[in-house]
Amino acid sequence: MDYQYFEEESDYIDLDEEEDDDDLATAGSLDYRFGHPNSEEDYYFGGEEEEEVVVLDGHGILELAGRLFDSLQSCVQPSVLQVMQYVAPMLLLCLLCRLLCLLYSQRRRLTSLAPLHLLHFACGLIILQLTVGYRLLLLLLLAAVGYLLLQLLRLGRRGAQVLAVLTVGSQFLYELLIWRQRSDWPQLRGIQMVVNMKLISLGFDLTASGQLHARIPGPFAYLGYIYSPATCALGPWVSFGCYMDCLVPRNSWMVSLRRLLPNVVFCVLAVTVSNCVAPAMSDFFGDRSHFLVMYWDALSVRTSHYFVGIMAQALLVASDQRLDGTTKESVMLGPLISQPWLIEWPRSISSLVRSWNIPMHEWLKRYIYAPCKPTSSSSRGRTLLAVLSTYLVSSLLHGMDLRIYLVLISLALLAEGESLLRRQLASLLNACIAANLCPGKERCRYSHCPSKRRTSSVSYWLVRLANLAFTALAIFHLAYLGVVLLGDGLEVGEDSDSFLWHWQQAGYLSHYIGLGTFVLYLFIS
Repeated sequence: MDYQYFEEESDYIDLDEEEDDDDLATAGSLDYRFGHPNSEEDYYFGGEEEEEVVVLDGHGILELAGRLFDSLQSCVQPSVLQVMQYVAPMLLLCLLCRLLCLLYSQRRRLTSLAPLHLLHFACGLIILQLTVGYRLLLLLLLAAVGYLLLQLLRLGRRGAQVLAVLTVGSQFLYELLIWRQRSDWPQLRGIQMVVNMKLISLGFDLTASGQLHARIPGPFAYLGYIYSPATCALGPWVSFGCYMDCLVPRNSWMVSLRRLLPNVVFCVLAVTVSNCVAPAMSDFFGDRSHFLVMYWDALSVRTSHYFVGIMAQALLVASDQRLDGTTKESVMLGPLISQPWLIEWPRSISSLVRSWNIPMHEWLKRYIYAPCKPTSSSSRGRTLLAVLSTYLVSSLLHGMDLRIYLVLISLALLAEGESLLRRQLASLLNACIAANLCPGKERCRYSHCPSKRRTSSVSYWLVRLANLAFTALAIFHLAYLGVVLLGDGLEVGEDSDSFLWHWQQAGYLSHYIGLGTFVLYLFIS
């Protein structure tokens, strides 16, 4: 496990300003895929034959262009229409909720916040009704159970810990004992995961603030927070304090509309790549290159995640709901859920992990890792326990999906090996090739840093090439790990050949590379 995910203290001088990180943030929102193919297509006939070398001559380029054109003709329009039918009602309800809250708050005396909470609750219920239908009754039942569990906070700090255990454990047991054979639970599980994260954060925040009995929210405030239209369907997690701060909209409508338009455009682009472009490219390279097939299939999974994240950003903008202060915000897009540009071209595995789901990472760091972390930085065993506890909670929140467990474990081990090796190489060579992003010319501790050298310098290009090699390796790991998430979720007890086939065809190369990085690190350290 990479302790740098939370405390990046060894790569650069400015220790206090380095952002903490967590290898488990990668798991967030994987259950919310929209418009994704429901089954894998078998592009490989005669898998034992020798793989062809990819050579795109003029005929191959024309064939590829023709396939892309046919795919776009038959796929883009239905996908865009489906997205607009899915997105438009949510955006309109968020805008309506914002308008009603603004009108109510403009009264001379704002004597009660209950109507504002009820407006959020009502609009959230309508969104969920449009999304999950009659299964909304089950979500309301689980919300009522959550409010009863919230009364455990009267026991103090231990009550918050009991609440966290019961909340996470009950979701896991519920899926295991009752809903394992139900095809509709994965969608409900994603919604309930965000509810559980809100409950746990509310519990720890209240017990840490004192005056507990006077601060437990009433039923209206609780329901408004849990089912706020900006976060009830797609997430992300927001703290109760942040919800209260944004209860009355403050940004101008022009700012929101200016941010809303690019989010909607990027939503359409993401679902187009996920549904149309990536499958067509994967089909074209099916009998030519196994790695390119893995890359395009994994890209389809990633862009479906980008769609959900950008859609959630659009809902936040429409509702004028901001995220916690430590979460990044863009001038053009508003609150950021993920950063696709840092995922598709990563400096390291840990950097793409950090950018996958920013609010999820913040929640894990604040409420799971922080209470478990050691007071002394030299306690490596306690730090490892904190990281393992964070991984366990993240896994349980995502329910019973063996593929996610395997991807998380593999990602953690690969990131740990890469970070240790690059940290050691950076120290030995005094070069800026560590896993963390260079903080700039004035703050970087290494002499051989591109920001300190001219382009005519040999060390400038050597460091650039070294970081480029690690970027290419991270892209390979990203394709290797992401391809197993394509298609339907795999439950425990099913045949595992269907989702490990890609890894078998690749000879488990990514795992061997990860093992090799650990061996090389031990050899040079």
